[in-house]
Amino acid sequence: MMKYFNQQLRDELPLNCSIYEGASTFNFILSILISFGIIISYLPQYKRIYDKKTSEGLSTNFLLLGSCSSIFTITNIILISSRARKCCYIGALNTFNCINSQLNLFQISIQCVCAILILVFVLIITKNSIKQDKEEYKKIVIVGKIVLFHGVISIIQIIFGYTNIQYLYSIANVNGLLSAALTIIKYVPQIHTTYTLKHPGTLSIGMMCIQTPGGFVFASTLIFTKGSHWSSWVSYLVAACLQGILLLLCIYYEYIKPKYEYESIPEELESQEIERIEEQNRQNN
Repeated sequence: MMKYFNQQLRDELPLNCSIYEGASTFNFILSILISFGIIISYLPQYKRIYDKKTSEGLSTNFLLLGSCSSIFTITNIILISSRARKCCYIGALNTFNCINSQLNLFQISIQCVCAILILVFVLIITKNSIKQDKEEYKKIVIVGKIVLFHGVISIIQIIFGYTNIQYLYSIANVNGLLSAALTIIKYVPQIHTTYTLKHPGTLSIGMMCIQTPGGFVFASTLIFTKGSHWSSWVSYLVAACLQGILLLLCIYYEYIKPKYEYESIPEELESQEIERIEEQNRQNN
């Protein structure tokens, strides 16, 4: 099947392999470092979910839209980067330029997998926790099923894009725009959830402190990579801006507001909510 795809690319996709030449060594090294940074940036969130064993503070809409946005993005970059892979296949690029042409695919794939793992961690770790709101967990299970279905649709889109080259970039652009739209929409319920709770809950400030400035750097490396396409980086630029707003809100409720009232406000609000959920779960059992 791959042989057929490559033949389709050879016959139908006009190539300009020169746009991938002259890759920057600095940008290459920076991109590799950022890839490791992406993984590290998610570790505080995974640890927070594991320690708290509750999804309290994480909006189900945030989990749904964040995961679906990631799938749209990875679908986009798989299709967009196909032109560069063709150039590598026909030997038009040297090894360094060839590897560099796939850096965006490598980086975005890591970021998307890490983002979806937040949902996976919540589903696995909070499943039998007494701290977890059972009704909320049922909603998260539904989110998981929707995300899985979206993943299957994404695979179908990729296959269709490869076998119908004239539609490849159209499909990629639609996925890129939908990813940007969901990125904007997903932060609205999460910001609302944080504003309503008046504390970060399970949302990790440490993760956002790493990811917000890193998001701008990440978007920059995507923009300046040879042969980059706007539909692959626009959602990350938008996400960095909106995550910065969410980070400022969390810092305000966690560290600034208590100094003007009393020190334990975020902790007390969180403890009260968890105690309510635990008591509700005991009654239901």
